[in-house]
Amino acid sequence: MLLALFASPVAFSDRGVTPGEGFSIDLPNPEADVVTAVQALIDDHIIHGTYVYEREKTLNEAAAETSSAYFGPWQEPGHVFYKVRRDALAPRNFKNSSDIGVITVRYIVRSVSEGRTHLEIKAVFVEDGTHRVHASDGTVETSEYAELQTQFGNLRKERAQAAEIMQKRAAVAEEAALARQKEEEAGRYQAAQSSVKTLQQRLNELQHAVEVRVPSQDTELKSAPFRGAATLTRIPANSDVLVEIVTAYWYGVETIDGHRGWVRRDQVVPLP
Repeated sequence: MLLALFASPVAFSDRGVTPGEGFSIDLPNPEADVVTAVQALIDDHIIHGTYVYEREKTLNEAAAETSSAYFGPWQEPGHVFYKVRRDALAPRNFKNSSDIGVITVRYIVRSVSEGRTHLEIKAVFVEDGTHRVHASDGTVETSEYAELQTQFGNLRKERAQAAEIMQKRAAVAEEAALARQKEEEAGRYQAAQSSVKTLQQRLNELQHAVEVRVPSQDTELKSAPFRGAATLTRIPANSDVLVEIVTAYWYGVETIDGHRGWVRRDQVVPLP
């Protein structure tokens, strides 16, 4: 599991904490994850676990702030966050609250070890006129912590969705790479086929350039380029011979059966 939290908030009685002392717990999560979840919680603009009017039991319009007049500057290790709701009228779950005042919820996040983080939540209500301080009865802190678990769940979902998107992108990229590879292979095959055709065409051209055909029956293959030279053999009609030597009137040729000699140029024709 990416982010593990206890199934339910730890009760004050279980931790020996009396109402007003706030809420603290060690979480089995890295500090960065807890900071991310707390930041999302203070940005939701709701003070959980309290309300002003019976007909509207969600207290909105809370603001994230970086300091607190009541708590004073934080000088200890860790990170501190504040969520503040002004103009709250006798909010519920703050003991003996009356008049209009300010609700401040403080969150302290401190690393214990690489995978464990200490979290503290404390909520107070301070009246504007009398400056009387009313501590939460614990409902606000535990409600905020319960909502924090929801933020951890959202973080898990976001990371799972991000991992799924990355997997899909990787699959698309792999598919595109395979498509490019196939396209390149097809291009190389076409180039090879074209090269074969070109070579075949060139071979045919060379064959036409160096071979001729003897159309007449019993054409004499002479031992020298002279009419009176001895006849070596007779070449059958429509035989193709390889031209090895070219003179003005004669071709020095080799027959298909390996005989070499001479034929007159007017006795042969180009290959079709």
